[in-house]
Amino acid sequence: MRPVRDPRAEIHAANPWYVEDQFAVQLGSPAFRAVVENRWRVFARAIDEWTALSATAPPARLLDAGCGDGINLSFCSGMVRDRNWPTILVGADYNTLRIGRARALRVSGLVRASVTSLAFSDCSFDVVVCNQVLEHVPEYQTGLDELRRVLRPGGLLLIGVPNEGSPLGILRNHVLQRSILRSTDHVNMFTKRLLLDGLHRAGFDVVRIEPEAFFVPHTAVHGWLNRWPPVRRLLDSVGRRIPSCAAGLLAVAMRPR
Repeated sequence: MRPVRDPRAEIHAANPWYVEDQFAVQLGSPAFRAVVENRWRVFARAIDEWTALSATAPPARLLDAGCGDGINLSFCSGMVRDRNWPTILVGADYNTLRIGRARALRVSGLVRASVTSLAFSDCSFDVVVCNQVLEHVPEYQTGLDELRRVLRPGGLLLIGVPNEGSPLGILRNHVLQRSILRSTDHVNMFTKRLLLDGLHRAGFDVVRIEPEAFFVPHTAVHGWLNRWPPVRRLLDSVGRRIPSCAAGLLAVAMRPR
Protein backbone atom coordinates (compact mmCIF):
# COMPACT_ATOMS: atom_id res chain seq x y z
CA MET A 1 0.00 0.00 0.00
CA ARG A 2 1.35 3.41 -0.92
CA PRO A 3 1.78 5.80 2.02
CA VAL A 4 -0.67 8.68 2.28
CA ARG A 5 1.04 11.88 1.18
CA ASP A 6 0.62 14.90 3.40
CA PRO A 7 -0.27 17.70 0.93
CA ARG A 8 1.47 20.19 3.20
CA ALA A 9 4.74 18.27 3.40
CA GLU A 10 6.60 20.58 1.03
CA ILE A 11 5.49 23.61 3.02
CA HIS A 12 6.61 21.90 6.22
CA ALA A 13 10.07 21.22 4.83
CA ALA A 14 10.52 24.85 3.80
CA ASN A 15 8.95 26.47 6.84
CA PRO A 16 10.92 26.59 10.12
CA TRP A 17 7.67 27.18 12.02
CA TYR A 18 7.02 23.44 11.83
CA VAL A 19 10.30 22.40 13.42
CA GLU A 20 11.41 25.26 15.69
CA ASP A 21 11.30 24.81 19.45
CA GLN A 22 8.06 26.52 20.46
CA PHE A 23 9.07 26.81 24.11
CA ALA A 24 12.27 28.65 23.15
CA VAL A 25 10.62 30.90 20.56
CA GLN A 26 7.41 31.76 22.41
CA LEU A 27 8.76 31.91 25.94
CA GLY A 28 12.33 32.95 25.19
CA SER A 29 11.73 36.70 24.82
CA PRO A 30 9.91 39.07 27.19
CA ALA A 31 7.66 40.34 24.38
CA PHE A 32 6.33 37.00 23.21
CA ARG A 33 6.30 35.46 26.68
CA ALA A 34 4.00 38.28 27.85
CA VAL A 35 1.55 37.44 25.05
CA VAL A 36 1.52 33.74 25.96
CA GLU A 37 1.12 34.41 29.68
CA ASN A 38 -1.79 36.76 29.00
CA ARG A 39 -3.52 33.97 27.05
CA TRP A 40 -3.00 31.65 29.98
CA ARG A 41 -4.65 34.15 32.31
CA VAL A 42 -7.65 34.42 29.98
CA PHE A 43 -7.93 30.63 29.72
CA ALA A 44 -7.65 30.13 33.49
CA ARG A 45 -10.26 32.79 34.22
CA ALA A 46 -12.66 31.30 31.68
CA ILE A 47 -12.24 27.77 33.06
CA ASP A 48 -12.70 28.98 36.65
CA GLU A 49 -15.83 30.94 35.66
CA TRP A 50 -17.25 27.97 33.77
CA THR A 51 -16.57 25.63 36.69
CA ALA A 52 -18.26 28.00 39.15
CA LEU A 53 -21.29 28.69 36.94
CA SER A 54 -21.84 25.08 35.95
CA ALA A 55 -22.04 24.10 39.62
CA THR A 56 -20.51 20.73 38.73
CA ALA A 57 -17.22 19.00 39.40
CA PRO A 58 -14.08 20.43 37.80
CA PRO A 59 -13.42 19.34 34.20
CA ALA A 60 -12.74 15.61 34.03
CA ARG A 61 -11.12 15.71 30.58
CA LEU A 62 -9.44 18.62 28.76
CA LEU A 63 -8.25 18.51 25.15
CA ASP A 64 -5.61 20.77 23.60
CA ALA A 65 -6.41 20.45 19.88
CA GLY A 66 -3.29 21.42 17.94
CA CYS A 67 -1.10 21.10 21.03
CA GLY A 68 2.25 21.57 19.26
CA ASP A 69 5.19 21.08 21.61
CA GLY A 70 2.82 21.29 24.56
CA ILE A 71 3.11 24.88 25.74
CA ASN A 72 -0.57 25.16 26.68
CA LEU A 73 -0.60 21.62 28.05
CA SER A 74 2.25 22.58 30.39
CA PHE A 75 0.21 25.52 31.65
CA CYS A 76 -2.96 23.43 32.02
CA SER A 77 -0.99 20.79 33.90
CA GLY A 78 0.16 23.37 36.42
CA MET A 79 -3.31 24.91 36.66
CA VAL A 80 -5.11 21.67 37.50
CA ARG A 81 -2.33 20.70 39.91
CA ASP A 82 -2.63 24.03 41.74
CA ARG A 83 -6.41 23.56 42.02
CA ASN A 84 -6.06 19.90 43.00
CA TRP A 85 -8.32 18.85 40.12
CA PRO A 86 -8.14 15.22 38.88
CA THR A 87 -8.36 16.44 35.27
CA ILE A 88 -7.10 14.19 32.48
CA LEU A 89 -5.14 16.23 29.92
CA VAL A 90 -5.05 15.12 26.30
CA GLY A 91 -3.17 16.66 23.37
CA ALA A 92 -3.68 16.19 19.64
CA ASP A 93 -1.48 17.38 16.79
CA TYR A 94 -0.83 16.08 13.27
CA ASN A 95 2.90 17.00 13.45
CA THR A 96 4.76 13.90 14.65
CA LEU A 97 7.82 15.93 15.67
CA ARG A 98 5.74 18.07 18.01
CA ILE A 99 3.89 15.10 19.46
CA GLY A 100 7.28 13.56 20.24
CA ARG A 101 8.42 16.70 22.04
CA ALA A 102 5.18 16.99 23.99
CA ARG A 103 5.65 13.48 25.39
CA ALA A 104 8.26 14.95 27.74
CA LEU A 105 5.38 16.60 29.62
CA ARG A 106 4.00 13.18 30.62
CA VAL A 107 0.38 14.21 30.19
CA SER A 108 -2.35 11.59 30.14
CA GLY A 109 -2.61 11.15 26.38
CA LEU A 110 -1.15 12.39 23.11
CA VAL A 111 -2.69 11.54 19.76
CA ARG A 112 -1.57 12.28 16.20
CA ALA A 113 -4.67 13.78 14.63
CA SER A 114 -5.73 16.82 12.64
CA VAL A 115 -8.18 19.30 14.10
CA THR A 116 -10.42 18.51 11.11
CA SER A 117 -10.53 14.80 11.99
CA LEU A 118 -10.11 14.27 15.71
CA ALA A 119 -9.70 10.65 16.79
CA PHE A 120 -12.11 10.87 19.72
CA SER A 121 -15.69 9.84 20.37
CA ASP A 122 -18.54 12.34 20.46
CA CYS A 123 -18.82 14.37 23.67
CA SER A 124 -15.46 13.14 25.00
CA PHE A 125 -14.29 16.36 26.68
CA ASP A 126 -15.48 18.95 29.18
CA VAL A 127 -13.04 21.63 27.98
CA VAL A 128 -11.38 22.04 24.58
CA VAL A 129 -8.54 24.49 23.89
CA CYS A 130 -7.56 25.32 20.30
CA ASN A 131 -5.00 28.12 20.30
CA GLN A 132 -3.21 29.60 17.27
CA VAL A 133 -4.29 26.69 15.07
CA LEU A 134 -7.26 27.60 12.88
CA GLU A 135 -5.36 30.23 10.92
CA HIS A 136 -3.29 27.33 9.49
CA VAL A 137 -6.27 25.15 8.52
CA PRO A 138 -7.91 25.71 5.11
CA GLU A 139 -11.02 23.84 6.25
CA TYR A 140 -11.33 25.78 9.51
CA GLN A 141 -15.12 25.44 9.58
CA THR A 142 -14.73 21.66 9.52
CA GLY A 143 -12.30 22.10 12.40
CA LEU A 144 -14.86 24.07 14.41
CA ASP A 145 -17.48 21.42 13.70
CA GLU A 146 -15.08 18.74 14.98
CA LEU A 147 -14.35 20.72 18.14
CA ARG A 148 -18.08 20.89 18.81
CA ARG A 149 -18.50 17.17 18.16
CA VAL A 150 -15.91 16.09 20.74
CA LEU A 151 -17.08 18.65 23.34
CA ARG A 152 -19.90 17.56 25.61
CA PRO A 153 -23.13 19.59 25.86
CA GLY A 154 -22.47 22.41 28.29
CA GLY A 155 -18.72 22.08 27.70
CA LEU A 156 -16.31 25.00 27.32
CA LEU A 157 -14.37 25.94 24.18
CA LEU A 158 -11.36 28.31 24.21
CA ILE A 159 -10.13 29.58 20.83
CA GLY A 160 -7.21 31.85 20.01
CA VAL A 161 -6.44 33.28 16.55
CA PRO A 162 -4.43 36.22 15.18
CA ASN A 163 -6.43 39.29 14.16
CA GLU A 164 -4.77 39.35 10.72
CA GLY A 165 -7.84 40.47 8.81
CA SER A 166 -7.76 43.78 10.72
CA PRO A 167 -6.52 46.99 9.05
CA LEU A 168 -3.16 46.72 10.85
CA GLY A 169 -2.85 43.07 9.86
CA ILE A 170 -3.46 43.96 6.22
CA LEU A 171 -0.93 46.81 6.51
CA ARG A 172 1.73 44.44 7.84
CA ASN A 173 1.09 41.53 5.46
CA HIS A 174 0.62 43.50 2.25
CA VAL A 175 2.69 46.67 2.73
CA LEU A 176 5.24 46.79 5.55
CA GLN A 177 6.24 43.12 5.83
CA ARG A 178 5.11 41.33 2.72
CA SER A 179 7.66 38.57 3.28
CA ILE A 180 5.56 37.23 6.15
CA LEU A 181 3.10 35.67 3.71
CA ARG A 182 5.96 33.53 2.39
CA SER A 183 7.34 32.57 5.80
CA THR A 184 4.06 31.32 7.32
CA ASP A 185 1.23 29.19 6.02
CA HIS A 186 -1.60 31.25 7.46
CA VAL A 187 -4.52 30.75 5.09
CA ASN A 188 -7.27 32.40 7.17
CA MET A 189 -7.01 36.09 8.03
CA PHE A 190 -9.44 36.26 10.91
CA THR A 191 -11.45 39.21 12.12
CA LYS A 192 -13.80 39.23 15.07
CA ARG A 193 -16.77 38.95 12.70
CA LEU A 194 -15.29 36.01 10.78
CA LEU A 195 -14.48 34.13 13.99
CA LEU A 196 -17.88 34.89 15.48
CA ASP A 197 -19.69 33.72 12.34
CA GLY A 198 -17.68 30.50 12.25
CA LEU A 199 -18.48 29.72 15.89
CA HIS A 200 -22.17 30.38 15.35
CA ARG A 201 -22.25 28.19 12.22
CA ALA A 202 -20.70 25.37 14.24
CA GLY A 203 -23.48 25.73 16.81
CA PHE A 204 -21.60 27.32 19.70
CA ASP A 205 -22.96 29.89 22.12
CA VAL A 206 -20.31 32.61 22.28
CA VAL A 207 -19.75 34.02 25.76
CA ARG A 208 -17.24 36.69 24.67
CA ILE A 209 -14.37 37.44 22.34
CA GLU A 210 -11.52 39.25 24.06
CA PRO A 211 -9.00 41.43 22.18
CA GLU A 212 -5.40 40.40 22.75
CA ALA A 213 -2.59 42.97 22.89
CA PHE A 214 -1.90 45.48 20.09
CA PHE A 215 -1.12 44.64 16.47
CA VAL A 216 2.22 46.30 15.83
CA PRO A 217 2.41 45.95 12.03
CA HIS A 218 5.94 44.53 11.90
CA THR A 219 7.20 41.58 13.92
CA ALA A 220 10.68 43.03 14.54
CA VAL A 221 9.23 46.33 15.74
CA HIS A 222 6.73 44.42 17.87
CA GLY A 223 9.54 42.57 19.63
CA TRP A 224 11.55 45.76 20.14
CA LEU A 225 8.67 47.83 21.56
CA ASN A 226 7.37 45.09 23.83
CA ARG A 227 10.70 44.61 25.58
CA TRP A 228 9.72 47.41 27.97
CA PRO A 229 6.81 46.61 30.33
CA PRO A 230 5.46 50.21 30.44
CA VAL A 231 5.30 50.32 26.63
CA ARG A 232 3.77 46.85 26.53
CA ARG A 233 1.08 47.86 29.03
CA LEU A 234 0.29 50.98 27.01
CA LEU A 235 -0.04 49.01 23.77
CA ASP A 236 -2.17 46.35 25.47
CA SER A 237 -4.47 49.09 26.76
CA VAL A 238 -4.89 50.48 23.24
CA GLY A 239 -5.68 47.00 21.93
CA ARG A 240 -8.38 46.53 24.56
CA ARG A 241 -9.92 49.94 23.94
CA ILE A 242 -9.81 49.63 20.14
CA PRO A 243 -10.46 45.92 19.39
CA SER A 244 -9.94 46.40 15.65
CA CYS A 245 -6.29 47.15 16.48
CA ALA A 246 -5.82 44.03 18.64
CA ALA A 247 -3.09 41.56 17.73
CA GLY A 248 -5.26 38.56 18.49
CA LEU A 249 -8.72 37.34 19.42
CA LEU A 250 -9.51 34.98 22.30
CA ALA A 251 -12.97 33.44 22.12
CA VAL A 252 -14.82 31.84 25.03
CA ALA A 253 -17.76 29.72 23.89
CA MET A 254 -19.93 26.82 25.02
CA ARG A 255 -21.68 23.94 23.36
CA PRO A 256 -25.39 24.33 24.16
CA ARG A 257 -26.91 21.74 26.46
